[in-house]
Formats: sequence, C-alpha cells, structure tokens
Amino acid sequence: MSDKKRRREKEDRREHKRHKSSKQDLEKLKTHTKKLTQEVKQLKHLETFYEKPPPGLIKEHEDKPEDCIPAEPGNEAARSFLAHAPTRGLWMPLGREVKVMQCWRCKRYGHRTGDKECPFFIKGNQKLEQFRVAHEDPMYDLIRENKRNEKET
Repeated sequence: MSDKKRRREKEDRREHKRHKSSKQDLEKLKTHTKKLTQEVKQLKHLETFYEKPPPGLIKEHEDKPEDCIPAEPGNEAARSFLAHAPTRGLWMPLGREVKVMQCWRCKRYGHRTGDKECPFFIKGNQKLEQFRVAHEDPMYDLIRENKRNEKET
C-alpha cells in the first residue's frame, strides 16, 4: 500500500470514530433535555397547584384595597398603586393562606426573624441572642436599675 492510501484509511477511521461519538453525545443530550423538561413540568405543576385556591372555596365579597381611599380627584395615584399591589399571600393545601413575609434567618415565608415558628429561634450564637432579647425588652432598663438599687441597699 502506498502512503496516501494509509493516510486516507487513518483519516476515514478517525472520522468514523468522531461521528460515533457525536451520535452518542447527541443521544445523551436528548435524554438529558427530556429529563430536564419533565422536571420543569413537574415544578410548574406544583407552583400552579399551590398558587390556586382550593376548589371548594366560595368567595362571598371581595374588599378591594383601593376602596379604603376615597375616590377624589387628588387620590388617583394612590388608588392605582393599591389596585396593582399584591393582596394575597401564598396558598397552601386545604385553603390555608400564609403571610407574605420572609424570615431573614431561615428564608421561609410566613413568619419573621424573632418568631417562635422559626427553626433558628433558639439556635445560633446564644450570647448575641440573649443580648438582642434583653435590649428589645422595654422593661430591661428598669429591671437593671432595680437590681442595682437592691445591691446598694
């Protein structure tokens, strides 16, 4: 065989291997995209399920937030702002509505940082937590002064 034939055969083998690997890569990509699209569909279904009110919920009368401001010529901006503001929280199963406030510690909705519902209520740096609780207490200064007076007497 001549050198040209050998080179052509080597190039043909290389190209054949490349095509095989590219076909396998394409199949892997297709299966991966199918899995991803299925996961996205499931997540979208869950989101829409939780956002909708339960099927048996009957609304008698809805109070609009803009109704609390009188309809006078100077109040159009405030009324339009309240008309487009979010009015309801997150719907949970069985028709329970959660407050739209997010905890800074656990990043969950429905409570604030200092509430007992938070899983991080007692956890964390105990000294900082005691300091925070003590200084948030309005009676802290009076109690401290009373203790000082008792010690002096």
